[in-house]
Amino acid sequence: MTAPRRPDLVARVLDHRVRVDGERVDAAESAFHRLTEALPRAGVRPGDIVVLDGLHGRDLIVAALAVWQSDAVPLPVPPQVPEAGAAEAAGARGDGWEGACRITRTLSVLPATTALRDDRLATTAVLHLSSGSTDRPKVVRRGVASVFQDAEGYRQGLGLRPDDRVAVPVPLAHSFGWGVTVAALLAGCDVDVTPLVRAGTLARKADAGTVSVLAVTPPVARLLVETRRTGSARPRAAMAGAGPVPAELDAAFRDRFGVPLLRGYGSTETGGTFFGDRGIGRPVPGIDVLAPSPGERGELVLRSAAPVEGRLDDERGPLSEWHTGDIVRHDSDGCLYFEERARGPLRLNGTFIKADLTQRLLRRVHGVRDVFLLVLPREDMPEFEDFFAVVEGGAPAADLTAALTAALAGAEAEVPVPRVLVCERLPRTTVGKPDRQALIDWVRRVGV
Repeated sequence: MTAPRRPDLVARVLDHRVRVDGERVDAAESAFHRLTEALPRAGVRPGDIVVLDGLHGRDLIVAALAVWQSDAVPLPVPPQVPEAGAAEAAGARGDGWEGACRITRTLSVLPATTALRDDRLATTAVLHLSSGSTDRPKVVRRGVASVFQDAEGYRQGLGLRPDDRVAVPVPLAHSFGWGVTVAALLAGCDVDVTPLVRAGTLARKADAGTVSVLAVTPPVARLLVETRRTGSARPRAAMAGAGPVPAELDAAFRDRFGVPLLRGYGSTETGGTFFGDRGIGRPVPGIDVLAPSPGERGELVLRSAAPVEGRLDDERGPLSEWHTGDIVRHDSDGCLYFEERARGPLRLNGTFIKADLTQRLLRRVHGVRDVFLLVLPREDMPEFEDFFAVVEGGAPAADLTAALTAALAGAEAEVPVPRVLVCERLPRTTVGKPDRQALIDWVRRVGV
C-alpha cells in the first residue's frame, strides 16, 4: 500500500467541502488559492520547510493546507516565539530559520533566501514547536501517517460526524489545538477556530447550538463554567486536553453544559494517544501500552502503528516505541492515570541530584496539587546555583520544607532540600502546560 503523502491531507479536506469559521477553504478567490499560486512562484519545492510566522486561527489552517498542496512542510511559529528562539530550539545549523520561505501574518509569501531541505522530511507532515514546559521548545517532526492516526483517534473518541461544527478556541500552533482541528476537517466537520477573547462568546455559541463539539484546555473550561446560560441547546461532546482535569471542574462543567469533559493525552511527538472519561483514558486505535502493565505504576511506554519521527535534531530514524517520560498508574480495567512527570537527575553546582524523589515526596503532602523544580544560577554570582521547588497549593512553605527535610533524612543518598516557594496556581501557557519562563521570572522576583 502506498504511504500517505502531504497532498493527500489536502485532498481529503477539500473532498469534504468543509468550512472554517463559516467559509469554504477553497472558495473562489480565497486565500488558499492565492497561497497555492504564490508558493511555487516563491521557489517552494516538495520537501521545503515553510515557516508560518505568527499566524493563528483560520489563517494558520489555510496556510498549512496550501503548503501541503505544494508538498512542502509547514512550521507554525507562535507569535510569542521569536525567530532566534525557534532557531535555537531546533538546534538549527548556522543558517537558522531566517533563510526559509515564510508566510507572514498578512498572508504574504516571502521567498527563501537559503534552501532549508532535509531528506528526513520526506514523510513529515508538519514541524511543531514543543510546549517548552520542561525545557526550551524543540522542533518536532510529525509524520503524515501519524496525523491520520491522530485524526482517527479524535474521530472515534469524540464521535465526530460530518454535521458537527467543532469549536477549537485554543492556539493552533500547538499540538493539541492543531490535532483536534485537523481531525475535525478530515472527518468532514466544519470548525470554528476563533481564538478565545471572552468566555461568554463561546458559551453563547454552545447555548445556541451553533457549535456541537467543544475542544478546550482546563483553564478555558474553568472560564466557561462561570458563564450564564443564554439558550437551551447543549453541546453533543466536549473534551479538555493539554492539562489535568480535577473532579470538581468536571462536575462543574457537567452542571453548566450537560456533558462531561472527556480527557485526552498525548505529546507533540505523537499527537493524541489516549482518550476517555477517566484519568487520561484508554489508547486510541494504533496505540498499544507496553509499560506499565495493568495494576502497576511506572513510566508510560507506547508502541505506535504510525512511526514516531521525533525531534528534528535527533539523528535516529523513526521509532515504533515511545518513552513518554510520564509516570502513570495502569488500572486493572485498562484505564490509565497520570501521576507525575518523570524527572531525570538535575545537576546542581556540578553534582547530579535525585529530583524525582524530591518531586514525589512533595506531591504526597496534603494540599499539594502540583510541583515544578528549578535549578537557577544566582544573578549576582552565576557560578553558583540554587535549587527551588515551586508548589501549587495551600500548604505553608515552612510545613512543606519541614516534611521534605524529614523524609529526605532517610534517603539512601544525600539529597539537597530545595527552597520551597508556594503559589495558588502555577503560571501556565495558553495550552495549560507549566510556563517555565514565567516560573523562572516569578522565582527571580520572590525567591531571592
